[in-house]
Amino acid sequence: MPPSEPVLLALIFADRVITEDNGKRGIIGTFTKFFAQQFPVVFPPWGIYICVTNLTPGDHEFSLELEFADTSEKVIGVGGTIRVNNGSEPVEMGIPIPHAVFPKEGRYILLLKISGEIVGSRPLWVEQVPSPV
Repeated sequence: MPPSEPVLLALIFADRVITEDNGKRGIIGTFTKFFAQQFPVVFPPWGIYICVTNLTPGDHEFSLELEFADTSEKVIGVGGTIRVNNGSEPVEMGIPIPHAVFPKEGRYILLLKISGEIVGSRPLWVEQVPSPV
């Protein structure tokens, strides 16, 4: 039987990702853009919600990399291990991003890799806004 391919169900930028007392995830304040008056810029802490399924039982290494699209300059690089008990059930993770420095405005790409393979990606735009007068 060939190995299964992971299926990405969600890759979401949010102000906060929490786990409630009952185990449910709360995804608060989703967004697709950041706005800044000057660069480089560090935004307040934020998070990334991930939901993936169709993983074989066992441990899987994962990584999240956020890169500037034009140059592949890395802004974020985090990773760890996903423990899968039942491959048919989705695995959810909330990844806090406390300090990410964005060097310039433009399009950034978030890559999710599991066992070294890209499972999914999505863009994040960072735009400059004029300073208030």
